[in-house]
Amino acid sequence: MKSLINVITPHVNGGLSLISIFILILGLFCVYGCQELPEETAMVNSNIKIGIEPPKIHNPKIGKRGGKRIIATISPPKTFNVFLAAETSSTEVLYRIYSGLIATDYVTTELQPDLAEKWEIKPDKRTYLITLRKGLKWSDGKPLTADDVVFTYNDIINNPDIPNNYQDGLVIDGKFPVITKIDDLTIQFVTAKPFSPFLRGLADPIMPKHILGLTTKKDATGKLLFNQMWSLNSDVSKIVCNGAFKIGRYVPGQRVILVRNENYYKKDDKGNPLPYIDEVDFEIVKDIDVSLIKFKVGEIDSYSMRGQDYEMIKSEEKNGNFTIYNAGPTTGTEFIMFNMTTAKRENGKPIINPIKTAWFKNKKFRQALAHAIDKDTIIRSVYRNLAISQISDISHQNPFYWPNVHVYDYDLTKAAKLLESAGFTKNKDGELIDAKGNKVEFDLITNTGNNVRDAICSIIRQDWRELGLTVNYRPVQFNVMVQQIDETLDWEAMMIGLTGSAIEPHGGINVWRRKGHMHMFNMGAKKGTSYEPWEKEVEQLYEQSAMTFDLAKRKELYNKSQEVIAEQAPFLFTVTQLRLGAVKNFIQNVFYTIYPDSPTMWNVEEQYILTK
Repeated sequence: MKSLINVITPHVNGGLSLISIFILILGLFCVYGCQELPEETAMVNSNIKIGIEPPKIHNPKIGKRGGKRIIATISPPKTFNVFLAAETSSTEVLYRIYSGLIATDYVTTELQPDLAEKWEIKPDKRTYLITLRKGLKWSDGKPLTADDVVFTYNDIINNPDIPNNYQDGLVIDGKFPVITKIDDLTIQFVTAKPFSPFLRGLADPIMPKHILGLTTKKDATGKLLFNQMWSLNSDVSKIVCNGAFKIGRYVPGQRVILVRNENYYKKDDKGNPLPYIDEVDFEIVKDIDVSLIKFKVGEIDSYSMRGQDYEMIKSEEKNGNFTIYNAGPTTGTEFIMFNMTTAKRENGKPIINPIKTAWFKNKKFRQALAHAIDKDTIIRSVYRNLAISQISDISHQNPFYWPNVHVYDYDLTKAAKLLESAGFTKNKDGELIDAKGNKVEFDLITNTGNNVRDAICSIIRQDWRELGLTVNYRPVQFNVMVQQIDETLDWEAMMIGLTGSAIEPHGGINVWRRKGHMHMFNMGAKKGTSYEPWEKEVEQLYEQSAMTFDLAKRKELYNKSQEVIAEQAPFLFTVTQLRLGAVKNFIQNVFYTIYPDSPTMWNVEEQYILTK
């Protein structure tokens, strides 16, 4: 599942399999040990050793109970309902309080049992038997059984009235798997076709039927209570979960405090209950600069670094009692996109001015502006050379990354010629106009508090101004952006990011399926949406890849999808930063990887605080 990122630290949900056939298909390339980084990454690191490299072995030490972690976030959560969350400001909290059937070890990249004790794939490669652990409990002490699993998948994820990011990743050949209870501990999943990345979807959070069972059916007025459940106004003490932590307190605009879930099932190798840490405090701050200040003075315990921070932070590493880690290029993507929707409002009027829609849907217009993004300057001036050029929708770290896609070199002359061939010219005032004489002017938005994106947008706008475009820069709150994407569709151009994967591209199907919940450059949830032939082609390529277990064939299909996407340029990619982080040394069992949700938090239940 891909999600929106509100800072330059993305996240992902998913994993790989422990069983041999899925290791062969999904885990053939060892991300940290044996996969080589692209040449441009090696160049970035050629003159200086930047941070501690990612671990190759996941072997946590036995810890001590007590203490807390304090994390900074620049946006408040939008919801406490994990299935309504589509942005990291919510999921970075919620993924700490929920578990799925299967999880990923982000050091080895293999799947490992979570709520499930084991699983079996039948010879037809369509039937999966999942066996739960015995004695699982919800945070309120009630038993967690197969009924909860079947309810989560059938009544929540596959509910057309619940907008969620999880359904797309489980649908194959247009069909959701058939999910049935065998007994209290056993669930059967049957997919419509062989589905090679299927186990990845079984990392989805499991929800409590005894609490939510009556909320997923429409009432007499046609309303669905589930979509109002566990909002920010909820009594957090009544939010029932199954992860390492539960929500202890929420102070709007200030912090979310998680406390240990005493009913969490995990234990360490000596039988001690996990997590070790008592609390995780997510402190909401104004912007990244405030986060940096709080890290320096010891008010937070980790910091996801920008390139501009490196030299200063490095000089304080020893005296500040912290360690800098470098996991290589992040798995997320940062880009500008244009709103191509032809959807209409309830009164029948187009949401986006059709004049602008015509520009945005013009491939040559998008290609021209892709040629007018000075990535080298962005890398040097914004990231201090601690980034690389992004050219594909699939991340550099992913074994399916295709480096030979069409590359949009920075060339304003080429950009101007493409615009001219598409019918655009400059008027006497040097302003770009279309073939009908309309001045090319649009709003570009991104989220407030992110001065990295501010700087990137400034560089891009300057070059686009040379081409004659008038770009009105209007930063807004991140949650407002999410609402514009998900609900109103009322935006013109946007700089944002998507989470990615170092393992399997299928997690991004919600972006490329035409009616996918994250097909955000041309959302299909509203009346009047029209699609281009290439959108169907990319969706089909993703589906075909998911239905084959032949690794070479899968790679060929993903190569093709990346080439189509690069040519069509629905996203104007910028650059990919190195995943750099500074972590206080008193936090033990930190396994800093490219896991994009939070490299210091993916195994937080194993971490402990070192005391004198």
